[in-house]
Amino acid sequence: MKKSKKTYAIFNLAEKHTVFLLGKTRVRVSFTGGVVTKSGVTPATFTTADPVIQLAIECSPEFQRGAVTLYSEYPLPGEVKVGRNPPVPAVGLDSRLREALEEPCAAPSPQVSGEASCEAEPLPGPEEEGEEPSVQAPPEEEAAPEEEGLQVVEASCKDVAKQYLQEHFGENPAPLRTIANVQECAAKYGITFNFV
Repeated sequence: MKKSKKTYAIFNLAEKHTVFLLGKTRVRVSFTGGVVTKSGVTPATFTTADPVIQLAIECSPEFQRGAVTLYSEYPLPGEVKVGRNPPVPAVGLDSRLREALEEPCAAPSPQVSGEASCEAEPLPGPEEEGEEPSVQAPPEEEAAPEEEGLQVVEASCKDVAKQYLQEHFGENPAPLRTIANVQECAAKYGITFNFV
């Protein structure tokens, strides 16, 4: 787009200060120099070479309905470069998504810790009537709280434990100043904190 110097006019006014909106931006413009005499009318004008201000004026409702008009235009040397984000190729995105959905799952391989397989493992069925269910003993540090019927919640520090009590039980964190106070409060709700 070629650069140009444009003069905009408002007829029948000597002066007008107005604001034009361009998106969320406000552009303040002062039209001045207008005169109404016996010999004729000289409109209030505003001249600019700034393409952003020109765009704001030309996209305004006042310009669209004719209250502000283009009075004159002078070409200037140079080009106005308008920057835009490159378009996202929708076809490439769809084809990658389609390939991912059509790709078959790999054959199950021996499980290494941290890997997941595509096929779900069957849930253990009900045990036979003659067998007693096997119960694994929990680690020693969790054994004591579970014997008391308390649920173990891991927390990294006292502040995290206070935040947990506030979010889940509406407990005021101000009086919980020590770990012992936090554990006493947690015991009221049937939990205990394991600080890691």
